[in-house]
Amino acid sequence: MEHDRYQTALVLQGGGALGAYEFGVLKALYGTRPHFTPAVVTGISIGAINAAVLVGAKGDPIETLDYVWRQKFTSLQSLPAPLRTLAEAFIPPSAQKYLSMWGDSGMYRLRPEAFLLPLLATSVYDLTPLRETLEAVVDIRKLNRPDGTRLAVSAVNVASGEFTTFDSRDGLTLDHILASGSLPPSFPMTAIDGESYWDGGLFFNTPLSTAINYLEELEPDDARIRREIVVVELFPLKAAVPTDLVEVLNRAGQLFFTSKLAVDAKLFTKFNAFVDLVRTIDRTLPPDAREIREHPGYIELMRRRKMDALTVITFQADPVLGLPGDFSQTTIEARIEAGYQDAIAQRIWEPNPVRQGLERLGARSIL
Repeated sequence: MEHDRYQTALVLQGGGALGAYEFGVLKALYGTRPHFTPAVVTGISIGAINAAVLVGAKGDPIETLDYVWRQKFTSLQSLPAPLRTLAEAFIPPSAQKYLSMWGDSGMYRLRPEAFLLPLLATSVYDLTPLRETLEAVVDIRKLNRPDGTRLAVSAVNVASGEFTTFDSRDGLTLDHILASGSLPPSFPMTAIDGESYWDGGLFFNTPLSTAINYLEELEPDDARIRREIVVVELFPLKAAVPTDLVEVLNRAGQLFFTSKLAVDAKLFTKFNAFVDLVRTIDRTLPPDAREIREHPGYIELMRRRKMDALTVITFQADPVLGLPGDFSQTTIEARIEAGYQDAIAQRIWEPNPVRQGLERLGARSIL
């Protein structure tokens, strides 16, 4: 099939419970491309968690993500059976969205000191349940296999403000995954090698440039290779004007964490044009043009490779489904289905030429 010629990078945004939408997209992608394995996965926050399960799952990656989202991250399903039965009987679905305020047994739990000594606490919850969930489903050795999918997750150094990318080629631990999802003030800082880290989405929520850099390094001398990027956006850049306070808060969060991918699209187009230009220049240079060919800048330009396909799937959620803190079963199920259907609608099984991908982002003026 056509997609067999492609090396694919998946780019997964952060967005709390909206990560169920990412799972829906991944389910469609894997289900419609037989034997699909991405070459690169980059993720931030919940995107890093989804990515870690996808790359390092002890079992089938999609079945494992299904288990994690439906059994561990969904508020009622993660409760012990007797409590779940009682909650389902007495708590209406419309109220279940608020249960996550009291914790999620597969992801986070309340810290007592946040209520006893709130001014001295550094977070409301701790992520011990998430660590336990990941320990149960992720094989660290598989996550870091040098011949497997390359995984990168990102976090922000709290002291220096530096945006830091952690790479499976250097060895990832669960601490790196937790660091990428340590969103303040809900979750605590994660310590790695004496440094403290917060959620990478505070700085930049779409690790697209990392995906491009890693794809460039794959078999650079093989002209048959095609490079594809699939981006899942959890926060739309464009949305309706809010009409009440809930919608205002939701829209403000969207604008804070949205990727501003239209800006990246302009760079994307220029990047491919520069790659084409330098190839043309190289073909027209005389053989004795050593001063140019040996120039470090020219050598670096010759190492660059084009991105051949781009698909961006954006969660255009209504206010009910767009709340990142809503881990209720009904909403999680709706998000999974929305991600699946949106991916199918965009024919996720077909690599999308870059021009079409950029047009979908509204970047026609720069094409």
